[in-house]
This record gives sequence, structure tokens and C-alpha cells, in this order.
Amino acid sequence: MRRFFSRMKNVGAILLWDIVTAAIILFLLMTVLAFYVDLEYIRFVIMTAYEVVVVLVLVLKYQLIYKRLGKDDVTKRNNRIEFEKLAKSILKSVEGNFVIIHANIDRFKLINEAYGNAVGDKVLRTVHELIDKELVRHEVSGRIMGDDFGILMRFHSMEKLEERLGRLSGQFEDIKDKNGKTYGISMYFGVYVVEDYDEDISIMLDCANLALKKVAMNHLVPIGVYDDGDKEILEREKTLEMKMQKALENGDFIPYLQPKYELEAETVAGAEALVRWIDKDEGMIYPGEFIPLFEANGFVVDIDLYMFEEVCKLVEKWNKEGRKKITVSVNLSRSHFAIPNFFSSYEKILSKYDIPPGTIEVELTESLFYNDMKSLNELVSRIHTAGLLCSIDDFGSGYSSLNMLKDVNVDALKLDRVFFEQTDNDERGKNIVKSVIDLAQALELHTISEGVEDRSQVEYLKEMNCDLIQGFVFARPMPVSEFEKLAF
Repeated sequence: MRRFFSRMKNVGAILLWDIVTAAIILFLLMTVLAFYVDLEYIRFVIMTAYEVVVVLVLVLKYQLIYKRLGKDDVTKRNNRIEFEKLAKSILKSVEGNFVIIHANIDRFKLINEAYGNAVGDKVLRTVHELIDKELVRHEVSGRIMGDDFGILMRFHSMEKLEERLGRLSGQFEDIKDKNGKTYGISMYFGVYVVEDYDEDISIMLDCANLALKKVAMNHLVPIGVYDDGDKEILEREKTLEMKMQKALENGDFIPYLQPKYELEAETVAGAEALVRWIDKDEGMIYPGEFIPLFEANGFVVDIDLYMFEEVCKLVEKWNKEGRKKITVSVNLSRSHFAIPNFFSSYEKILSKYDIPPGTIEVELTESLFYNDMKSLNELVSRIHTAGLLCSIDDFGSGYSSLNMLKDVNVDALKLDRVFFEQTDNDERGKNIVKSVIDLAQALELHTISEGVEDRSQVEYLKEMNCDLIQGFVFARPMPVSEFEKLAF
């Protein structure tokens, strides 16, 4: 098999070189012709033909190197397509018990942020190399995407499997940078014990990925194992995925509004728009069930844009009716950041409506602020230029940084409930909340406390001069018609 791939690689390289050489000769010939031909349309045809050749070269390169040879562009080992093909071949031809493993590097993005993408790619290559070194005959691995790997392993017992994965994890922990310092790499594993050998490998990977989400720490290594309960979850997710696009087209996703109360007078001063799915057969499908799925499959981008437009319609309607000015916030998921210039879609929607400045606020989750600060500042600037406000959501739920507040020109700070949910009799906790609110106000940021559920929290947040409160203590998310009766 290794010789076969070696031969294929050589053949691919020769063919690719021949294609590139031919393209260069053709380009030179076309350039000469273009200068000596007077007719404009003939020049156009010549240059168009050249562009087609360039595109063909790129396509053939992809086909020869990545698809046909099945090599990952970063690790230079098996990609997902090749992994699935080889794993299926092994399961069809080899007797014995097997597991499919979905492995993920914990917090890999921190390596990219601290050392840069080039070092991150090198780490991925090292990880993939160590995985392959652990494998024996009739076992195979492949890089699935990002920092995720698929592994087909023989299965004798869970104890034996944990021993092997533990040995592998130990090698990951020893990976060092150029100064001899370890990166602190930890790997999580989702395990699917293969039962139906004719099942698609992609489905097995989905099952293993589902097990990965429930990783338990009471094993030798952080590992989750797929069971019958997970099968029901997977089937449910497949059902929702089959329905989601049609639901969006039919307007089955609707905005619910959760009021934000101004603390001093305890009156409605704003709202957060939260999506609800009203299915014609099932009725209400709550976000806790479909939002994690949409974040995983990317559909959350469509939902965010849809919700933004629904809020634009609503705010324009209120403005035309002469209602008092109320700011409505919308969430912007991190999935958007995988799309170049994604905010232009928001600007395009905004241009269709007459929206008074400061009546819509974009909530950016705290975790976004560990990425490219320059790009985030540019985004915040575009949000402000569009006449929108911008806030940091879930502040305090992760590893909050004061640099975040210093470097990014947002308008509001939304304190996560973890900041104050257990501070009733905790002076230290209250002092921390007070300090954060004082700091925000010194930076001229509004403060909103979310997840407030009891009256005692309201009282001490009042003492600390928090601006707004959002939580069940005052109101749950509600249909727009109910909110209008409450707020206006």
C-alpha cells in the first residue's frame, strides 16, 4: 500500500509538472498573440482561454494531490476522504472487533493564538505522526478537520483501549516548542464500538463525535463512549437537520423578546431577541435542543441573519408607530467569523429598513475577544458606523481579560450570571461584582446583569449601581405581542 501511494505521488507530480509546463507555454503564446492581434474581441477570447487553463490547473492539482492521493494539506497524511475509504475497506475485509474514535485537541486555538498558525500546523503534523506510530496492522487514522482526527482501532476491551489512548496522550503532553517548553496538549476521545460493519464511516464518526461531547474525567484518559441514549440524540439531530431549511423558508423561526429592566425605576428599557422554533407538528422546539446543533453544522449563521432582519422589521414598525425608543439586542455567533467580510450581509439587510441609531445592539460573546483583536476592533467600528450598538455578552463566563475592556470600544458589558449567582452571603463575591461594575462605568460602559432569578440579587445589584437587569425575576422571554403590551 505504501509503495502504491509512493507511485501515485510520483505519477501525480509528473502529470502536474507537465500541466504546469504546458500552461506556461500556452500563456507565453497567448501573450504574444494578444499583443499582435488588433481585434478586441479576439484578445478577449485569448485571455479568457488563459484564465480557463489556470483554473483547470488548480482543479487538477486538487484532484491529483488531495483527492486522488487522499493527503491532508497540513499533516500530509490521510485526509477524511482517504480515512473513510481505508476504514471501510478494513471493516469489510478483516475479522475482529473495532472502534471508531473521534479525537479532538483540547483548546488548540490557544496554541495558534500564542505561537501563530505555522507552529499550530507543525503541532498538528506531530500529533498525526504520533497517532500513526501507535497504530498497528489493520488500523488507520485521518485528519477530519481543524484539530479533529478520526481513528479506526482494533477493540479487545475498554481497559485495553484506555491503556493505548493513555499512552498516546502521554506522548502528546511531551510535545515541546523550540525552547523545550511543552505546549500542554490534552486530547479528548469519543469512542464508537462498531456493530454494523456496513454502516457508513461518516455515520460512525458522527456517533463518536456525539460521545466526545459527553467526555467523562473518571477514566484513564478523557473519554466518552457512545451508547443507545446517544443513538436517540443522533436520530433527533438528523430529524431537525432535515426540517431546518424548510422551517426557515416557512417562517417557523420567530423572535421572542426577553425584557431588560432599568433598575432604579424597574421599568422596561430594552430587550434581547431570542429565537424560538414553532413547528407545525411538534409545537415549540426550544433553543437548548437546536442551537448547539446549528452551531455545529453552521446553520446558526442563517438563523442569526434571519433574526437580525426580523428585529429590523420590528424596530422600524415601532418607529413608524411613534412608540418610545427601546434598544433590542441580537446575538452574533462565532460561526460568522469563518466567512470573509461576513458583516456586509448585515449591512445589506440594514439598508432595507429605516432604523433609528442606537435601537439595535449586537451582542458579541466574550470568547471572540481571544481571537484577532485587530479584526474585532474593525468589526466593532463597522457596527458603530452602521448606527448599531455593540456589547460583550457572557462577560465572566470564560477567562475575562481587562485588556478586552481596554482595547475594544464596545458600548455595554453584559455580566454572566456566574458573577453573582452565589454572592448572597459572600462579601468577596460582592466586592468583585462591585469592582467590575465600577470599572465598566469608569470606561463609560453600560452594565447589564443577565440570569437574575431572585429578589435578593436585584437589591444588591441596585446597591452596586448596575444599569439593567435581565432575568426570570422580572420576565421570561415572550412573544412580541406580549412584550408590546408590557413595554409600551
